[in-house]
Amino acid sequence: MTKKGCSFVRSIIVLLMISFLLAGCQSSQVIPSSSSSTPASEISQASEKPVEINVAWQYIKDSQQQVWFKYIFEPFTDKHPGVKVNFRTYPDWQTSVRIQIAAGAGPDMFYMDSFDVPYYATRNQILNLENYRKQYNLDQVMYDWAIRATLYNGQMYALPQSVEATALTYNKTLLNRLGFNVPRTREEYVALCEAALDANLIPVAFGYQGVNILLNWYVEHYLTTYCGADVIREMLEGVRPFNDPVIRDAFKLMKADWDAGYIGGRRSAATPLNEAREQFSNQQAVMNFEGAWLTMVDTAPGTWKFDWGQTIWPSMRDGVPPASAISLGEAIGISSTSRNADLCVEMMMDYYLDEKVAAQVVASGFSTPARPIDPSLFPADMPGDIKKALDAQAYNMNQPGTGYAPWGFFPTGLNEYILTNFEKLLYNQMTLDDFMAKGQPILEQDFAEGFVFAG
Repeated sequence: MTKKGCSFVRSIIVLLMISFLLAGCQSSQVIPSSSSSTPASEISQASEKPVEINVAWQYIKDSQQQVWFKYIFEPFTDKHPGVKVNFRTYPDWQTSVRIQIAAGAGPDMFYMDSFDVPYYATRNQILNLENYRKQYNLDQVMYDWAIRATLYNGQMYALPQSVEATALTYNKTLLNRLGFNVPRTREEYVALCEAALDANLIPVAFGYQGVNILLNWYVEHYLTTYCGADVIREMLEGVRPFNDPVIRDAFKLMKADWDAGYIGGRRSAATPLNEAREQFSNQQAVMNFEGAWLTMVDTAPGTWKFDWGQTIWPSMRDGVPPASAISLGEAIGISSTSRNADLCVEMMMDYYLDEKVAAQVVASGFSTPARPIDPSLFPADMPGDIKKALDAQAYNMNQPGTGYAPWGFFPTGLNEYILTNFEKLLYNQMTLDDFMAKGQPILEQDFAEGFVFAG
């Protein structure tokens, strides 16, 4: 077949895939424009059709989508009556969006993880947003480390959307029943896990069936509290190799605790995330891997009928403090083919730069934006569970030894390598020696391709 014929067939296949993906969206909602007001200056007066901003996001619950509508989309379309926002969510958003973007038919703006920035930037598929960074003086508004997480070759290629701190979420009621306090040391953690198993409880609820990116939670907790933040920073700066003995021993410990049944009863690969969450909600598990997002975003206030808390993860090695890790939870990319980049950025700036609106959004159970918020701005009727999670997140982010979550700070190649192969290590399909040795060339390639640590 000629190159031209192959190209035509590939184009048809891509278009069919896009049609299928669009038809399979979990959610598709539209914020209509108002035709009674004068269009904004950015919009052509002669245009008979409204300007459409297409937004693609990971799958989120309806209640979360309504937060977007109420506080971000609807105020913007009221401000710009000639604009319509189409908001679509996908169960497999990363694959879906990558296919669309590669075909030149993607959304104007879309959810991405910060480690995706080099992937899209090197392919010229997302816009360089450095001019907007200066225009809106973002360095004076947003956390500096959140901005650094979106840089490629020193330039901003994504908007920092939310920040988060990892945590140990625990059932205080079960801890009291077992006669334990919240663990702070490796010894206390092991003793609690053994007591939980003896009581036919799951020590740490965890399920990632079909979503290997969730393995990052497991990896982060142990790297942060066994290696320590300084060791991981040295690895990400190229001073220390991935197969360093300390890092190797951290993965060895992860494997040992898996084999001991501490983590999801060794059934995490066959357990969906929602089922693992239900195990914790139903008091079948003492601890949970997740951070403030679990109680602020993914669990309705008042759901848990037991005493619970969130704190830093216990130390896994003498001399390394208990700690959590910080990360950019979400970033926003703007397609290089979008004709509405100015409007997209303006819409998000209306949210980011209004601290009162940001406080209302967080109080509604939304991820915390990549900027500080004065606690006095939170409404008095904010649910107690959300306030509790916010306080815990603030505490975790400001403790000594704060680490670097893989999904926010690791280079793309190494992160994808770990997500692809860590399960093989857990299920004895790959030896620890092979896992460590094969990861080092991946890290070296990341550095060769220009990776710069954002911490």
